[in-house]
Amino acid sequence: MTKKTAFVALVLILVTLVTNAAWANHTRMATLMTGDYLDDIIYTDLYPQRLIDYPSYLYVDIRSGPEDYGIVIVPHKKYGAFACWQNPVTDRGFNIGYALNVAKIDFGVSFSPVKDNIRFGIGAGRTFFAQRVDLSFLTFDGLDEAWHMFVARYARRLGDFNVVPKYALNYSKEPFEASRHQLGVMVQRMILNEGFVYFTAEYDFRRGNREYDRTHLYAGVEMRLSRYFVLRCAAAEHFEDGFENPTWNLEPGFGVQIRDFQIDFHINKDRLFDKDITFIESFGLDFNFGRF
Repeated sequence: MTKKTAFVALVLILVTLVTNAAWANHTRMATLMTGDYLDDIIYTDLYPQRLIDYPSYLYVDIRSGPEDYGIVIVPHKKYGAFACWQNPVTDRGFNIGYALNVAKIDFGVSFSPVKDNIRFGIGAGRTFFAQRVDLSFLTFDGLDEAWHMFVARYARRLGDFNVVPKYALNYSKEPFEASRHQLGVMVQRMILNEGFVYFTAEYDFRRGNREYDRTHLYAGVEMRLSRYFVLRCAAAEHFEDGFENPTWNLEPGFGVQIRDFQIDFHINKDRLFDKDITFIESFGLDFNFGRF
């Protein structure tokens, strides 16, 4: 563990105060494998306009390889939300973001001022009744790659169900020219104690210098067994060229909540077959310090 990571973790533990938290970190989402179909603070990387929906917030993930963290400051909604976060891919540096609600529409921008890894994102979204629409455009100009991305997502609440269709277009300029399309939908069912189960189907295809067709199926559960303990598990099935060459993946994990402080653990399932592998693949820490 680096000194920087140890310091952030120590601060996180010492400042456990009050407020209800909307837990979010890369460890939790890597276990659930829902992608950006599920609202989470880490996906403000794709939807900077969603920063305005979160109170002042701090998270950090610690693993054997890359590390990532983020902090959101919201003095008051009328002044907007400021944020700084590091991507899980550490060589892409950090991002600075800002979001503001104007005429009931959320607007957001993000920028990564790192040499040879310039990234810019802009997005807008609106919530009306039990529905939400988000549109985003992102561009990246790096030393070895360059791309543009457009994302459109719609969410609708139907009783205990959430239905979330999404479309994403990624146009790659370097190191090869190609256009990647992702079409998918998630159906989420809320269950006891703020838990949920979900199923996601996604069709992913690329055209250009490199071509492929892939189908992805995901299913998972997050269940609160008590006020202190949350159990998570998700499974994924991947197919190449239609429904051929299937591969599958299973990710277990759990979370422990102590007052307003939560630690999430991603269990390394390969530990069952290799004793030299660590039992915990990563863990995430969360603290929501509210508005001030």
